[in-house]
Amino acid sequence: MIIMEKQITLFLVLIFSIFTDQEENISFAHGGINSVSTLTEKVNINQNTSSRYSPEDFGMSSVTLARIDSIVKDGIKDQAFPGCQVLIMKEGKPVYDKCFGYFTYETTQAVTPTTLYDLASLSKTTGTLIAIMKLYDNGQIKLTDRASKYLSFLRGTDKANITIKELLLHETGLPGDLSCYRLATTKERVHAVHMGCTNIQYKEDWVSAIPKKGYTLQVSDSFYLCNNFHKAAMQMIANTRLRSKTYLYSSVNFILLKEIVDEVCGLPMDLFLNVEFYTPMKLNHIAYLPLKTHQQKGIAPTFIKDFLRNGVLQGYAQDPDAAFLGGVAGNAGLFASAGDVATVYQMLLNKGEMDGKRYLKKETCRIFTTTTSKSGRRYLGFDKPVPANPKHSPCCVSAPKEVYGHTGYTGTCCWVDPVNKFVYVFLSNRTYPNDAVNKLAKMNIRTRIQEEIYQSMKK
Repeated sequence: MIIMEKQITLFLVLIFSIFTDQEENISFAHGGINSVSTLTEKVNINQNTSSRYSPEDFGMSSVTLARIDSIVKDGIKDQAFPGCQVLIMKEGKPVYDKCFGYFTYETTQAVTPTTLYDLASLSKTTGTLIAIMKLYDNGQIKLTDRASKYLSFLRGTDKANITIKELLLHETGLPGDLSCYRLATTKERVHAVHMGCTNIQYKEDWVSAIPKKGYTLQVSDSFYLCNNFHKAAMQMIANTRLRSKTYLYSSVNFILLKEIVDEVCGLPMDLFLNVEFYTPMKLNHIAYLPLKTHQQKGIAPTFIKDFLRNGVLQGYAQDPDAAFLGGVAGNAGLFASAGDVATVYQMLLNKGEMDGKRYLKKETCRIFTTTTSKSGRRYLGFDKPVPANPKHSPCCVSAPKEVYGHTGYTGTCCWVDPVNKFVYVFLSNRTYPNDAVNKLAKMNIRTRIQEEIYQSMKK
């Protein structure tokens, strides 16, 4: 009875928030100065930072930070991405907050502070991980708990002993991805899918062009899956061959973590996150299944056409596993603006507190942002620098080992530096119009911007 009352209360809070929080969230002084200039390269720049926050007030050089403009403009000029948001928070205040470029290379719609980007794997730490941290915080789960304690489909398999800690550290022996779409494609087309075929044939009993009874799991426009697909995908994990329990970054680990969240709290993870974090934080520009709460025109497109779906992907998860799991998955599916992403990580930097409200215990934040395994490659769920191998590090060379955060396939990242007390967010749709060449990575755009932050703090 108590659990049911709590679920009803959480549901009412979410409904109330949808109707009352539709106005633009003025996070981090967005809109203080709004000067737009069109450059010779047709790079739109939208300056969002309030003039009362000068980098020099926080021991940083505005001249050095201005070099970020050139890095971004070069990336847009070379078509590494059509547009982006860059936000740097120092000691909780925005010292650099700009939007660059457009939704596409057609330069018709400029990026704004409220533009939503597909976070891809940055969803892992901005969504799934903080949900897990909350359950740990509440004493509802332990890091040593076996996943099979909560997920019955893992019982009696070689995955029965996998622990929550191993899932967070990516040391389970599970494969890198699930590729669950294979369940819905004809067998003769499975090889063609991996060869980049765009003429995929689906099994008629798994898909529908319209929503109907038993087919409400939406993958994209005019593409619905049988509601039994999720159960089949979980069984696919149970049947997957387990490898050695050495470090291997895997989306499957976080897919399982989301399933644990659903099972433990008795609510869908997206609802749980809204109630526990996003709504009380007044974050109006962050959502799974964003087309249910936001207009499509405010969401940056990620693809013109991927190998599984026809038509522009705008508001649907780019990640195939997340998309075929209904858009709310542990590995991807979250959409957000840089301002709202920064708020979540500022809360973590503040050791679980934001604007006078505590969301997580200090000790919980400490454990998850400092604990590593023998491999030392990851914190609990968070990515981190690799000082011993800079070429394979997701961070710049000047980033201290204490930095934590994550990157995303669509061209996103967020890094928290607890030593220098700043949060750095970069969001883009580098996969538009397609992901054939990752120029964003080749040009080291994200790490070069991060390096300029450290250079700006040098005396």
